[in-house]
Amino acid sequence: MTIWRLIRAMSNVSRTVVAEPPSGNGANPERAKAYNRAKQQLMLAGMILSAVGGAVMVVSRIPLQLSRRAERLTPNRVLQRSLFTVVITIADVLASLPLSFYSGYILEHRYQLSNQTKRGWLVEQSKGLLLAIPFATLIANVMLEIIERWPKRWWMITTALALPFTVLLSQLAPVLIAPLFNRCEPLKNKQLAERLKTLAANSGINVANVMQMDMSKQTKKANAFFAGMGRTRRIVLADTLLEQFTDDEIEVIVAHEIAHQAHRDLWRFVALGTVFTAALSFAVDRIAGRVISRFGSRIGIARMSDVTVLPLLSWLLSLIGLVFAPLQNGYSRVIERRADQYALELTDDVPAFASAMRRLGDLNLSDPNPSTFVKYALYSHPPIAERIAHAERYAAARHQPDSQ
Repeated sequence: MTIWRLIRAMSNVSRTVVAEPPSGNGANPERAKAYNRAKQQLMLAGMILSAVGGAVMVVSRIPLQLSRRAERLTPNRVLQRSLFTVVITIADVLASLPLSFYSGYILEHRYQLSNQTKRGWLVEQSKGLLLAIPFATLIANVMLEIIERWPKRWWMITTALALPFTVLLSQLAPVLIAPLFNRCEPLKNKQLAERLKTLAANSGINVANVMQMDMSKQTKKANAFFAGMGRTRRIVLADTLLEQFTDDEIEVIVAHEIAHQAHRDLWRFVALGTVFTAALSFAVDRIAGRVISRFGSRIGIARMSDVTVLPLLSWLLSLIGLVFAPLQNGYSRVIERRADQYALELTDDVPAFASAMRRLGDLNLSDPNPSTFVKYALYSHPPIAERIAHAERYAAARHQPDSQ
């Protein structure tokens, strides 16, 4: 089920931005391109395997056999749906495990970007699975109940329910889920903590505390992000970030995150996500309805509210979601460019911003100039070279004398 991938993404919320260099020799464009090319190939392979595996699951009648076994075990429909969902979720995890291991462990170690042991990696995958199962069973039961009661409007109702669920999960994940993988404590550098609090206050953002997280036990990458909401809002810095960046560079990175808070970008993404979810759900409803009416008897789905429909819906959601991904990434790049501009104006420190971006690119083996296709299809942030060029244009414009 796709909820497994959602939980894995949530658990990795603090491991996505910066990585230590594989050597002390600075940037290596060819090595960076090779790393990114391998990642993209693995991503493509994952998409193909997911599409093929989903199709096999839909047409194999395996879901029908699982459903019948669940019915023999218990007469309770909620329990039947839950047992079915648990088995399907575990099957999805096991099917994706080899590719996930190669991409998330072997490749990261090959390019010296990971500190994690095999045991540590497997423990984290197990934690992710244990988190995914209750979420998946809850979503499956609620969605099937909605489909049964409102078969023609279920896609509208699930879209409406997805809105508060997305907001709640995005806010609580760094607070409730991330600590299951990493330990947080108040930032030991009190001077830097006060500096960042003041920076946030200058934008009208109140911060309860500044924390540091022990990401170095898994990775050489680093990040900074906001967690919590209201009076519990806090800034979280990776210990790897603290070790590898200067205070000035950390300040401009945090300023970028402050921009998202000041502009309420979370709500913008939620609004956009709601529109895409509505369109996606509508398309899935129409396509799934036609598939069931024409092939339902062959694939073991009598009606849309049958538990056996879950693999079909998940498969269609994944396929159609690929169409919307470039649009979402394009909007995200616009938001990220604006956040960069805000960080430059808030800190008025172009050299620190540029050096932070260069260090980010060097340490994370980022491709500074990806192909146009890769950029528009996969990048949620502008490439590093574009971000540095933007800072240089900002500096040039700021120092340009006023025309008479």
